[in-house]
Amino acid sequence: MGMTIAEKIIARAAGVEEVKPGQIHTVELDYLMSNDGTTHLTIDMYNNKLKNPRIADKDKIVFIVDHNIPAENPKTAAVHKKMREFARENGIKFFEGKGVCHQIMFENFVEPGQLIFGADSHTCTYGAYGAFSTGMGATDLAMVYATGKTWFMVPEAIKMEVSGELNSYTAPKDIILKI
Repeated sequence: MGMTIAEKIIARAAGVEEVKPGQIHTVELDYLMSNDGTTHLTIDMYNNKLKNPRIADKDKIVFIVDHNIPAENPKTAAVHKKMREFARENGIKFFEGKGVCHQIMFENFVEPGQLIFGADSHTCTYGAYGAFSTGMGATDLAMVYATGKTWFMVPEAIKMEVSGELNSYTAPKDIILKI
């Protein structure tokens, strides 16, 4: 059997001809999306834990303030300020109050065949556009800021077949939630 679309995307990002489930590869990301939920933690790690930090590729990083806007307290306002300043200092694309992070990514960046990681569990929705995407934690994000790369284990693919008819009160979302 040939590779799945996810495997083809990962192989391209790893610079190899073929990948198989369970293998670990170093991959170069097309984009890294970071929102106000964890970016401040990532910036702190980047500034305080890395020796001689530098941004590997500012054009691949996107900061989006969308989770807590407007800021509901001084702590959140400080998070937004930290993101704003870091983005400005490093030439990182910055969106504030322009919409939900994933919608901004869909409208401006996501294309078929890309490998995109994000600081949000819903990043995997980019698969709707033919990209491969997944969430990533703050520590890993800091390393991607600095290197433009990360390691990734090729996931297994599963095939699911759903048969039958939906009643008038059931939607496709109900099926995936049940699965």
